[in-house]
Amino acid sequence: MGANWEIGQLKLSLPLVVSMAFSSLKIRLSRTLLTVLTIATSTAFLIYVLTLEKSGDQTETENWYLMMALCLLVAAAGVLNTMLMSVTQRYREIGTMKCLGALDSFVLYSVLFESALVGLAGSAVGVVLGLAVSLLLGVLEFGGEVFSRMSFDWIALKLLGTFLVGMLLTTLGAAVPAWIAARMPPMEAMRGEK
Repeated sequence: MGANWEIGQLKLSLPLVVSMAFSSLKIRLSRTLLTVLTIATSTAFLIYVLTLEKSGDQTETENWYLMMALCLLVAAAGVLNTMLMSVTQRYREIGTMKCLGALDSFVLYSVLFESALVGLAGSAVGVVLGLAVSLLLGVLEFGGEVFSRMSFDWIALKLLGTFLVGMLLTTLGAAVPAWIAARMPPMEAMRGEK
């Protein structure tokens, strides 16, 4: 049958929750695409840094990792902003669900699920794009020696780790807006004010 959540007398199935999330993302398509692009860029950069030419220069390696951390921080801030705006635009919808009996946990999980969909898309695109760019730049610079000169060892683990970092980044970026949405009093949400 699938997972069901109860809202008062209304039962919501997992397919309906998924449908609600896709509908919300489609309504805010430009913001959703911008967030996907932000996550994709960050994860692509992470893959690029992880596959850079093997270098003995410790300072250069530290600088790359610092730039990578800064890039991931900017991506998390972008996700936080996007999800805050999404929650703000959905005050009445959230208020209606809460007036019908939706629990705080249902609202929390629905916002986190929506962000997880964005993170899934952005991370997948970023991993593929990052690997393609790394390979292309490596071939242009090193030709046939690309795999011996660059760090493609443990590449499957690096790809999986980067994908998980992208998903974690998106989930953490959405945690505060999800908590705000879940804690919102129903009548305040119905007024559409915060």
